[in-house]
Amino acid sequence: MGSSHSSVESEKHERDVWRTHLEHQYDGSHHRTAGVRYRRPKLDSHAIEERMNELQHGNRKLKKRRYLNILGENDHEKYPDLDTYYSTTKEIPRRLIVQATHDAQHDTRARHWGHSTIKGNKPFIVWLSELCLNPFRFDKYDGGFVDEDDEKAEEIRWKKMSLARRIFQTTIHWIASTVLTLLLAWIIQVMLSVQVVTAPWSDSGEAGSYEDYDNVHWEWPHHAVNILDQSPSNTKPQSTITKLMIPRRLVVKDKSTGRWVVKMTDELRDKHTGMLQPYVFLSFSRANFLGIDDTRLRPFFYRVAEAVLEHENARRDERDPPMEAFWLDMDCVASNPPVKDKNGNMVNPIMHADSEMTKDINSICDAVRCAKRVYVVLPDDRPEDKLIWGRRIWTLPEVLLAADKIRYCISPFEAMQGNGVIRINNVLLTDMYNSFWAGHPSRSHLAGNEKWDTHEDAITHLVNHYTNRTKLSELQLFTFAIQALAQLTSGKDTRGESTVELAYAAMGLLAYRLTPDDNEDVFQAVARLSLYAVASSDTLLRNIADPDQYATHLWDIDPMCDVVGIGNDKFTPTVITDRCRGIPIRWKGFPRMRYAQDLTSFRATLAQSVVFAGAWFFVTGFGLFSSAISLAMANNVNTTDKTTSINIGSYLYGMAVFVGVGWAISWFSPLAVRQLCNGGSSGVSCHLIGFEGTMTLRKIEKAIYGNYNARLSYSASSSIFSKDLRHEKLRMGIERPDKNGDPEGPEHWKQQRVKHNIPDSHRLFTIVDTGDLTVTVIAAQRPPVVALIAGREGGMLRSLLCSWRFETNCLYRECVIRMRSSLEEQATPNDWLKISLASQSDVNQTRSLYQPKSQPAPPVVTGSIPPSALPVPPQKIPVVGQTNVESLQ
Repeated sequence: MGSSHSSVESEKHERDVWRTHLEHQYDGSHHRTAGVRYRRPKLDSHAIEERMNELQHGNRKLKKRRYLNILGENDHEKYPDLDTYYSTTKEIPRRLIVQATHDAQHDTRARHWGHSTIKGNKPFIVWLSELCLNPFRFDKYDGGFVDEDDEKAEEIRWKKMSLARRIFQTTIHWIASTVLTLLLAWIIQVMLSVQVVTAPWSDSGEAGSYEDYDNVHWEWPHHAVNILDQSPSNTKPQSTITKLMIPRRLVVKDKSTGRWVVKMTDELRDKHTGMLQPYVFLSFSRANFLGIDDTRLRPFFYRVAEAVLEHENARRDERDPPMEAFWLDMDCVASNPPVKDKNGNMVNPIMHADSEMTKDINSICDAVRCAKRVYVVLPDDRPEDKLIWGRRIWTLPEVLLAADKIRYCISPFEAMQGNGVIRINNVLLTDMYNSFWAGHPSRSHLAGNEKWDTHEDAITHLVNHYTNRTKLSELQLFTFAIQALAQLTSGKDTRGESTVELAYAAMGLLAYRLTPDDNEDVFQAVARLSLYAVASSDTLLRNIADPDQYATHLWDIDPMCDVVGIGNDKFTPTVITDRCRGIPIRWKGFPRMRYAQDLTSFRATLAQSVVFAGAWFFVTGFGLFSSAISLAMANNVNTTDKTTSINIGSYLYGMAVFVGVGWAISWFSPLAVRQLCNGGSSGVSCHLIGFEGTMTLRKIEKAIYGNYNARLSYSASSSIFSKDLRHEKLRMGIERPDKNGDPEGPEHWKQQRVKHNIPDSHRLFTIVDTGDLTVTVIAAQRPPVVALIAGREGGMLRSLLCSWRFETNCLYRECVIRMRSSLEEQATPNDWLKISLASQSDVNQTRSLYQPKSQPAPPVVTGSIPPSALPVPPQKIPVVGQTNVESLQ
């Protein structure tokens, strides 16, 4: 008792310490770290409690956590609090600091990262040169290359200014520029001459490489492609190539009693040939017969079966054996006897994956394949009854496999109490498509909604495949089967993250059988089916890199890494990948850039000559001055030397001449520095740099490089926002000016949010790739800290932008963008990485939906993944070992 009390007190103390730590990290005050002044996020006490629950989920204790690095060492520990990133210099997890625009800093939504003001990191001599050339930062005097679009925009802005303002602006610019050049330009020459700073430009044409991203996941996968790689606690084989499973039971009429009885199929085989006699398969939905229990429903179906068998035998070929058996799930699926609970009440037992009932349920599709005829039993011919039957998740695989042997019969329950007559109708699969699934959400289009204009009707593709109109590949078959079954259960599309029943229903259409697992959750069921049943791990990789906003089919994406296993994280759909290439994204500030320059051109040679010639004159002048001082000191020692005074005067005169010439040359040094730092575009420093919010390309370029030369452009086809920024003729992005000649501002991006249905929980972030000088705007709930290259499609790479939790070493997919193919070889290859297909916010929200609450709230889900695609807690998962017959109907 005392030990238990001590444990509770210790846990309470640790929680109080952690709360105090979180309150400090979320106090909203300003702090400084690594030379960066930033502001911590602000959360109230209720939000801090929620944050603690997020960080403590599962069986994790309240304590400091250690990160296991790529060498397997865990010498660094810290409390989980703010979002983190992997520092490539320190090789440890560090708290994330994100530079943000002015508008983004005033965003009142909760953050889990620090934010700082955007500041450039340009070289001093570049900053000084631009100060001399353009002291008031007028766009007109930025110099450098001006393309046609910029020229037109500048012309519009210039014409809209009044004449007096134009004269005033021009006058003060030239006066200030001239004065500052005369007063300050010499500093550039002096600093280069005495090597206080080195020249920021380089004549090297080789591009600097991106920073390395090294990470590895050390924990065992719950399921793995190779059994040696999966968790030692999981010893079951993963999958087997299917063989046709003959149903174990059929219902036949006992010849001695004349009653329908259930017999094992081994007893019904022909003694000479060993073949099983033909039978019919009765398909129905209990939703069509609400309020009727099995004791009344069973005789009804017996009479229906008898009429159906009589109908079939009357039309059979005389050479065929008569049909005398049928399959009905309430008799042919084994049931476990009730057991007593702890209170002594009789309850249905929890089924196990290897139970007889589970085996019967998983072989229903094989029972359909072996049947001579499949009958759909309906109580009425009304459209409503057909739609009710069509909404049952197991009916779609049944009719697809029985495409050429379907019938449906109308038999009102009341009429069959006596000797009622049933109506039997021939039906084609295409006819069922138009009647049993008519009006389904997958076939609806919302006017004016672009997202629905390109909507895939998965059921249509499946019907066409099984009626031999088209031929789907195994990957296409799997994809459409998952989507169609998800539509039947939820009315929403899915990428393979819906229900366990969905996975086992789709399994019947494929050539593999999964080994049932009682402990697997929602995502793991579909992921295992994808991993083992369809083209190895290709399907999962395509799912990882396939958001719907790009309207790309899964089979159009070529995976560039392997999925080797599936994680065992509760509420988190995780997979383990191998050979993923990664590039870190820098958020805390712009790095110091290097400028590449082709020094073979005349202008570059002249500019460099101006800079270094002026520096040479200053160095020579300083040398003469030092010589004069030496002579003066010698004159004090030896007063008899009459030539000393003459020598000192000539030295001082020479010094004045050289310094004067150097000063005159220095007037041109700002222009020379601008030329040397503007002329090159290849071989510059390569980084992925991010900041929160959006800015014009001109402001971004000045912040990074210190001057403007139209280096940057929007990526042509990297994100959903690229569509409205594309050049009409060239494959590049442009910054479109408004009617006043100004570039896109905050209003433009607000309109883009509405146009693309960006959830309120998402923020806009800007990613700058200095390797190819492109800018990409993304929408995400958190700033991603690494870009993982996962696939290729349409001549570009598919990259996952992921956030990171160091305590689980899990990368969370925040969004997917398209990147240039040349990045593949420049990114760092990694061994095993654990990736969540859901973002951190979606995982936290899903977890909160199923945590016990005193006042249950309706599940409101926002984010990039729809509610139907979010994981369901294991205790609510209808896994194959927990599925009852009612759920099949």
